[in-house]
Amino acid sequence: MCGNIIRLACVVLLAVGVSGCFIIERMVFPVWEENYFEEPPADVGPYDVFERRVEVPDGADGSAFGITIFEPKEVAGALPAFVWVMGSNVQAYYHQSLHETLASWGYVVIVPDTRPLRFTDFRYHRRIVQLALQTVDMALAGALDVTVDAERIAVGGYSIGGPLAAFTAAQDKRIDQLIFWAPDGTPVWYGVDPPTLYSEVTQPALYVLGSLDSSAGSDGYPKEMQALMPASDSEAFVIPGGVHLYFQQPVGADGRNPDTDITRFEQQGIAIETTRRHLDERFGIVREE
Repeated sequence: MCGNIIRLACVVLLAVGVSGCFIIERMVFPVWEENYFEEPPADVGPYDVFERRVEVPDGADGSAFGITIFEPKEVAGALPAFVWVMGSNVQAYYHQSLHETLASWGYVVIVPDTRPLRFTDFRYHRRIVQLALQTVDMALAGALDVTVDAERIAVGGYSIGGPLAAFTAAQDKRIDQLIFWAPDGTPVWYGVDPPTLYSEVTQPALYVLGSLDSSAGSDGYPKEMQALMPASDSEAFVIPGGVHLYFQQPVGADGRNPDTDITRFEQQGIAIETTRRHLDERFGIVREE
């Protein structure tokens, strides 16, 4: 769906000219308000979670940025890390339950800010990848005040954030696992060369998809990604009735969804639980649940 929306935006841009960019950017990718669930959609772990911010004055793209960190309280030793890469005006709270739930099971979840979408910023996607790479560097160097297990690092993203996570992994082989929630593409990638970067991805990947997602379903952009990443051992989990926009918590764009019998709460729970159990298995983490 996001890919179709971006294609529509590009056509409109050609019609109205660059002067209308700001208005179109906000129409296509507005920043939606929070939607916090009253209870967790997936099983939570034994740890309380602390959320905090780290402000970085010297971002790799030349500007300051922030990092939101979700960490389990009172856990000794190095922690497996999960870095969530965002694009197209997505905010950390769009996947609040994912971050909090993983942290409750002993993961440190690290979410670098995205940059505001600008169609006239011809380095836009490269900026996001640069910040993700910098975030991984800072985490491993101890600059985020948490000890990260260097052998257990996963990177993931939703929609356009999925490919951006892949581009990050292509350039940092310390990343061990990839998680894609409904990964989607764009007809115009700013500052990155997808075919080259995809071909450099060697890390295994989990695709969490929705059966009713017209653009990022199993026969949509994820299929193209898999073909472009032959060295990445991949598997897919398809949520019956799952739709693209239920992979995020805000409700502002729900009018774009196809009809489905699943609820956002149910889809979030399945996606989060599938992600957590996959990472546990890949990282050799045994639970007593």
